[in-house]
Amino acid sequence: MNSKKAQVSVTFNWIYILIAGGIILLFFVGIIVKQKSISEDKLSSDVLNSLESIFTSAGVSEKTRNYVDMGGLAEQELYFECEEGVTEYGIEGKGVRIQNAMDPIFAPKNIKAPRMILWSLPYKMPFRVMNFLFVSSSNTKYSLLGTDQFVIEFLNATDDRDPQLRINRELVSSLDEIDPGKNYHLRVVDFDGLNIPGKPIPETLANLNDEKISAVVFNGLDVSYYAKEGNKWVKEGETVTLVSLSGERQAAKYAAIFSGDGSSYMCNIKKALKRLSYLDEIYLAKMAEMKEVYAPQHPCYLQLIGDKSVDTSLDIHSVAVGLCQTGSCKKLVEAANDLRLANNQLRLASCISLY
Repeated sequence: MNSKKAQVSVTFNWIYILIAGGIILLFFVGIIVKQKSISEDKLSSDVLNSLESIFTSAGVSEKTRNYVDMGGLAEQELYFECEEGVTEYGIEGKGVRIQNAMDPIFAPKNIKAPRMILWSLPYKMPFRVMNFLFVSSSNTKYSLLGTDQFVIEFLNATDDRDPQLRINRELVSSLDEIDPGKNYHLRVVDFDGLNIPGKPIPETLANLNDEKISAVVFNGLDVSYYAKEGNKWVKEGETVTLVSLSGERQAAKYAAIFSGDGSSYMCNIKKALKRLSYLDEIYLAKMAEMKEVYAPQHPCYLQLIGDKSVDTSLDIHSVAVGLCQTGSCKKLVEAANDLRLANNQLRLASCISLY
């Protein structure tokens, strides 16, 4: 009898030891997992802070292109989004993120690449407002369709002797010619507005995962974005306005190409419009001083007043900036064109110009 009690006691002791040992083991495993999570979050935070500094430097440097070797982050997916005037980017699945309410950052929705490419261009409407920063990657491909002269400019502007700084792009005459390769994302750019809307997706592209391909379509000042759903194009969101003047280096047109979608594009454009409204206030004050200094009999003064004059155009431009921030932007494009022409008239007359 005592022997049986001893056996039960020994068995109970072993069970107790196993349970206690399991609890202790789980405790330390929990500590290790938590510590790993904390370390990963800290690493993510350090990386994103570094990226923030790199983005700031790249945006300040005008008309420059740089690349960022992603190193150990090559297998991590970065996301970019912009809502209510705030750009947010971070690493998918991580809680750490960076928010920026000042600088326009035009980027794809997601990037997963060994190398990131950063490019900045000055934005003018019609005077210089600020630099736009474009973000791309070595495995984001842009397939260009159309006869617009801007196609040639885009090809030349994105070329570089250094292959690491060269934007991944190709010129094709039809969707059937596009070779998606092994790129992470393919962006089709339809400059004529005739190749995407209402057209089927060719078999070579239909086999791609839907999130691996997107399109942006230009039709005058109208810009539309399309996503792939099976073998058809589906429009994403509302058509937005290209807030850009004609001429070379149309920063806003480049911005539309590099943006993930129309919502992100307009969100970042409105950052520039906010700064533009402040600049208008400065130029309105300068305009008042110019009118006060120049006597009515001075030839230059006659070009500062009246219909389509600098002061009238500047007033209209200031109102149009406010309208663009809350509604339609097409009047701003017209007003900026008129202000540019009026200012050029002053230059041609060898007068002091507004800007």
